[in-house]
Amino acid sequence: MKSIHQIMQLIGRLDAHVADDFEGQDLDFKQWSIKTEDNVRKMVEYAICMANGGGGSVVFGIADRVKGHGKTILGVPENLDIESFHERILQETVPPLSAEFDIVQLDYGTGQLLIMTVEGKGGPYSFLNGKSVVRKGKECLTIEENTQF
Repeated sequence: MKSIHQIMQLIGRLDAHVADDFEGQDLDFKQWSIKTEDNVRKMVEYAICMANGGGGSVVFGIADRVKGHGKTILGVPENLDIESFHERILQETVPPLSAEFDIVQLDYGTGQLLIMTVEGKGGPYSFLNGKSVVRKGKECLTIEENTQF
């Protein structure tokens, strides 16, 4: 898994690259949605996906298919209720999955990014309805599509 420092080094290179260039088994970039609930659903899905794929991080606040810091680093809103994100992931995963959240300050967009990191231990993890996803390369695949962990 990449450290926050390594992730920030990659973000520093977004003037010459699109974020998608840096995505892989243990790293994904997501743009922040206007509706908080959409972001929370994404967090739960990607927490399960990354944990089942060996662990990794998702950086919220980055558009992954455009180049240039000003267009790519859009950021996340201030005053996010990180504790509620943590609780929702615990409540909506089986077995309960813990995610770490870090806010990183930047000079672009809203001025901050949210990085969610999950370990790849325990599991396999699923949604409350029993469905599950796993990270394979840059994709989150449903377990039915790919039953190999």
